[in-house]
Amino acid sequence: MRGPLPAAVTDGRAASWIAAVILLAFPTVGMLAKHGMSTLGITLAVLLGALLLLDRRLPWPGWALVAPVAALLAVQALDLLVAPSCPPCADRWPQAAGAAVLLLPLAAGGTVAAARLDRALVRRALVAGVLIGALVALVELGLDAPIYRLLNGRDPGEAVSLSRYNRGIVALVLLALVAGGVLWGEGRRVWAVALLAAVGAVSMLGISLIAHLCLLLGLVTLVAGAVAERLVRVAMVVVVAVQMLSAPWAANAVYDWVITDNVAISDLAIRHRLELWDHGGALARERPWTGWGLDAFDHRPIDPERLAKAQRMTKPEPHPHNAGLQLWVETGVVGVLLGIAFLAAVAWQIGRLPRALRPWATALLAVGLLPGLVSFGLWQTTYLAMAAVAAFAVGLLRDKDVRAE
Repeated sequence: MRGPLPAAVTDGRAASWIAAVILLAFPTVGMLAKHGMSTLGITLAVLLGALLLLDRRLPWPGWALVAPVAALLAVQALDLLVAPSCPPCADRWPQAAGAAVLLLPLAAGGTVAAARLDRALVRRALVAGVLIGALVALVELGLDAPIYRLLNGRDPGEAVSLSRYNRGIVALVLLALVAGGVLWGEGRRVWAVALLAAVGAVSMLGISLIAHLCLLLGLVTLVAGAVAERLVRVAMVVVVAVQMLSAPWAANAVYDWVITDNVAISDLAIRHRLELWDHGGALARERPWTGWGLDAFDHRPIDPERLAKAQRMTKPEPHPHNAGLQLWVETGVVGVLLGIAFLAAVAWQIGRLPRALRPWATALLAVGLLPGLVSFGLWQTTYLAMAAVAAFAVGLLRDKDVRAE
């Protein structure tokens, strides 16, 4: 028989302080040590999950979310076991599967209520964490990375690329949207606008176009969602689904047009993306049904003719910087359809939230999707962790003392 649990476990105090400390630290850690976001996200998932299991209150994410993820992981495992086109990729599957199993319950909703969090405490920690993270970002981006240099023993004259802050800025924007929702729901709307404006101004100091666009996209989606949130969600799912389904053919067609018409592209990052997408499109079309296996993009050779035409692509990369193409290359059309099913399930879950919360959650979904479509790798643990932590934080908006108006 199980003995009585400590009161701090059953009344939510332990979970509240764990969540508060991690949300307070998350934006700053994301700016200074981007891979630390993986550690914090998984730590939050493990500790809250352990507390809920001890008290037998772990919420079930629901089959709508679990089934596509489980099926996608099964397709990856089957490909590695039955027809391993990329044997070295087998080492990546346990990491991807483990991250999905740990982070999905955290992100799926219900954890905040099940853990009996002191939402007032955790909301204050979230807002404070975003403000501190924005201040750290301002110092790092505006004063040539003094904190990073101090912590890592870098010389003052040594160059530090601002690109190392890209993921941290995206994480800051994601949590700033939720913090803005907290302040707005509490009636402190001027503070909500000021916080979002401050984070937007800080994000513009970085060099990543995607980081610049994230908050702008979030705000546009938020305003549009306040007017027609269901239409916005449906349109988002349809647009992303079309992009994912057409990705291989669209990538090849766009790159052929650039080469044939000698289109001048001054931005080297965009040129690099187009070349990677063209290579990914070719790989996907070679094996369209079940793909080449997990992490195959990093291991499949580039066609010599494509490599000869490329100006920026010199070797295979870990991922194609597009979730749709990554699913095509790794798992074929089966994985793409499962990815679309998961996206539709997330949009459906948002539609079940109280009406006042839906625009904020929809904006968060838009900001979370954008880097996955043009920048991050789908199975990067930092990306999964920042998305899961932000989705978890949405639960803080759903409270009786946060007005739904």
